[in-house]
Amino acid sequence: MWAIAEQSKATSLISKADQTSLATVEKPRAKRKGGVRLLTLSTGTGKALEVRNDMDVPVTITLRLSRTVNVGGVGSGVIRQTVPANSQLRVATLQKRQQGYPMHYDQAFSFSPHLAPGAAGGLGNPNSLASITAGYAYSLPWQGGPFYISQGANGDFSHHTPKGRYAVDVAMPEGTPVLAARSGTVVEIQNRQFGHGPSPSGNFVRIQHDDGTQSAYLHLKRGSVVVREGQKVETGTPLAQSGNTGRSTGPHLHFVVQQGEGDSLVSIPFRFARPVGELPNFALGGQ
Repeated sequence: MWAIAEQSKATSLISKADQTSLATVEKPRAKRKGGVRLLTLSTGTGKALEVRNDMDVPVTITLRLSRTVNVGGVGSGVIRQTVPANSQLRVATLQKRQQGYPMHYDQAFSFSPHLAPGAAGGLGNPNSLASITAGYAYSLPWQGGPFYISQGANGDFSHHTPKGRYAVDVAMPEGTPVLAARSGTVVEIQNRQFGHGPSPSGNFVRIQHDDGTQSAYLHLKRGSVVVREGQKVETGTPLAQSGNTGRSTGPHLHFVVQQGEGDSLVSIPFRFARPVGELPNFALGGQ
């Protein structure tokens, strides 16, 4: 399973754009491994929206435009396209309905690695994402269930920063056993936080793996962590119990895989060894 990435922001175009006919694009940035970005190019009468896919697999993007003011060319406001690997594709061209007046819209952009038709057959299918992309298959980091994903990676509510872009929230009752999804060494724990403050992560366990990546298990129940820093753990080792601490809208486990980038950690795509179902994002009012 791959985490779905999603981000939201509001953007506006002032009438000054009428004074230029030259398209401008954001300044080039260093290429980030595995990145997918929505680029906005200004024109004299509107905007062109393009998606740059620096991943080694194609991605399916969804772009939702809402609360539009003086915007033409958006149709239903929902745009879905497949962007090939290592490419840049224009997905929308927006025009002002009335020249001389500002254009405004809210946008929500999401993407997920693209599976070819019939590729949903799972890990044994040679066309599946798991076969296309190499990488460790993480065991499900809990006992019991079945449980479901309540927010995918880069969701509007909280998964939209580099540190948590590919995280998943799995809804489960408080007190559910949380297990190590991969072997490694416990490098950091928090076990004393009450309720929803002060740390957004709440109580957590962080494990470093042999390849230098780390997995983190957040929002754990206070006092439930049963491992210590420096302890070696194997896949399936009990770590703690799920909880509702930190920035949490309800009992769930926040699971993320990260790697170092400079002086910080950034989340990276990962896959589970077994499929996990998905629920609407109730934190956003999904039905």
